[in-house]
Amino acid sequence: METRTLNPRTRTERRAEPPTYRQQVQRAINPATFEIIGTVPMTPEAMLPTLVARAREAFGTWSALSHRERAVPLQALRTLIAQQSGRIAEVIAKSVGKPLVEAYQHDVAGVVELLDEYLAHAGEFLADQALPVAPRLSLHKKAIIRFAPRGVVCVIAPWSQPFELVMKPAIAALAAGNAVLMKPTSSAPMVGDLIDGLFQDAFRDFPGLAQVVQGPGRIGSVLATAEGVSFVVFSGSTAVGRRLQQELAPLLRPALLDLGGCDPMIVCDDANLERAANAAVYGRFCNNGQNGSAVKRVYVHEAVVRPFVERVLAHVRALKLGPYTDPAVDVGPLANDRGIGNLRSLLHDAVDKGAKLEIGGFPAIQSGWYWPPTVLTGMDHSMRIMKEEAFGPILPIQTVVNDEEAIQMANDNEYGLDAYVFSSDPLRARKLADALEAGAVAINEVIVNYVIRDLPFGGIKQSGLNPYGGRRGLQLFVQPKGMVIDDGRNDTEPHWFPYGEDQLEAARQQFMP
Repeated sequence: METRTLNPRTRTERRAEPPTYRQQVQRAINPATFEIIGTVPMTPEAMLPTLVARAREAFGTWSALSHRERAVPLQALRTLIAQQSGRIAEVIAKSVGKPLVEAYQHDVAGVVELLDEYLAHAGEFLADQALPVAPRLSLHKKAIIRFAPRGVVCVIAPWSQPFELVMKPAIAALAAGNAVLMKPTSSAPMVGDLIDGLFQDAFRDFPGLAQVVQGPGRIGSVLATAEGVSFVVFSGSTAVGRRLQQELAPLLRPALLDLGGCDPMIVCDDANLERAANAAVYGRFCNNGQNGSAVKRVYVHEAVVRPFVERVLAHVRALKLGPYTDPAVDVGPLANDRGIGNLRSLLHDAVDKGAKLEIGGFPAIQSGWYWPPTVLTGMDHSMRIMKEEAFGPILPIQTVVNDEEAIQMANDNEYGLDAYVFSSDPLRARKLADALEAGAVAINEVIVNYVIRDLPFGGIKQSGLNPYGGRRGLQLFVQPKGMVIDDGRNDTEPHWFPYGEDQLEAARQQFMP
């Protein structure tokens, strides 16, 4: 890392900072070429208490506003994203290597859709909720749940969806009345810089409300545990999520942990094999194989395994690898080299234990972190890749003899994020879906649950929870406050002091048949 003296916010003068800091600079690297495409200053760790204090001050003003008033800068943010969608998609694609169409569809579109939803419905989703009052209480009472903002929300995001997984929780936090501090991935610092600029422009009248912290993973943990932070949202690996949870536990600080997955796909003998094969290839290799809810392992009925594999291989052969600048490219490079060692280890383990390498394999030495789409057959559960998350373009296929074995193998895993079932029999598919241990299941579809806003999208077991979207997603960013309200007209209540024979008899009578 280079070291130089500069102002932490070199791009604008919209934030008042101390005059100079001794700072390190993050280099942004194009994963397709290894070229340095820019540098972004890291946030000095010493600044974090100041940033949190600024956020808490801004929260006091923001939380007092109505949903209609909060909608004004949120609408400005939506307008900016729509107007700059081309530039945003370009920065994302250049930073992490994904095809440009996926930057539009997976990152930008989802953020705009979420903004539209909360602009239209945040007030409705967070309106006071009336509750019934117990009959034995006074008729002059009412009970409600009021949804109060949590305070300062810390968002820590990974490289897989470097724009979406910062913006969605940040938008939900803001729509719910919170301030937000965002820590984007250090693997794509230009995306973080872009996010910072969007919020500075849209929220210029609310300084300190939405701030970006740039730096290595460690600074995310420091921020999450900083005094004054009220709530933490982390998206990333289960291993890192566990460590963060351990750090938060002594603080009793609540957190949403959106963690890893080893998502199974079951292909029945009555499935539309062409659709299933297309789904397996898209579900495994979109986003260059780096997707938490991707198809990670496939279980195929023995009666159709060969025709299914042949269709998969035909589709994989048709995939085009290359840089995002080619609109016909289907799969780009890996976003960085952080997981290449693990992918190599998983592939070596499978092949050494008897798996057949149908296509792909280890990457050739070249410019760019390209890994060829790889398909393995002859799999079994002695192979690590059937139990561990492979965050890259490797698709293992295992043969099963019946539905019962498929369910047993699919559930034999510590993760429980998404699962997929392919069958032409609706009753059979529903039975399989009900038996799968997963937070979400799609039948004859892949990677679609999270775009349906009110549908719960999140995991069980070691996969954590992805909260974004719908009423339920927004309510995760507030603290439900129970309130009982009496009109105050009566001087006393029947159950208050003084006690006597009448009250004792009434207490007895309520349990009599």
